[in-house]
Amino acid sequence: MTPQDFVSQLGAEVVDKNYATYRNLLLNTAVSTALDPYWQRVLTLFSELTDDQREVLLELTRHVTIDAVANVLGVIDGTLELADADDAFRLTYGGQELEGDLQSTFLELAEQSAP
Repeated sequence: MTPQDFVSQLGAEVVDKNYATYRNLLLNTAVSTALDPYWQRVLTLFSELTDDQREVLLELTRHVTIDAVANVLGVIDGTLELADADDAFRLTYGGQELEGDLQSTFLELAEQSAP
């Protein structure tokens, strides 16, 4: 697997699937069926929004996921440092290191695949 393949699959599996999951939950779950108090509050808030505001909030969930994944990739790349990390992180697959600018590549792909 190449670094490009990795970030592409990461985007599909994490960003796209999470976005679809949250979109489905928020658009199709009735507040009365939610058991978790957190989800009851979220669904109540969501139900009070206009259609345009709902789309903005759904876009935000996608962007937050992209930012979180990009930050983790930045730690792996070495562009973001963890306070107590004294050594470099390495990501391997099949015994080979996935080197490259994973964070930038991921962000470029995410921008291209924006809904």
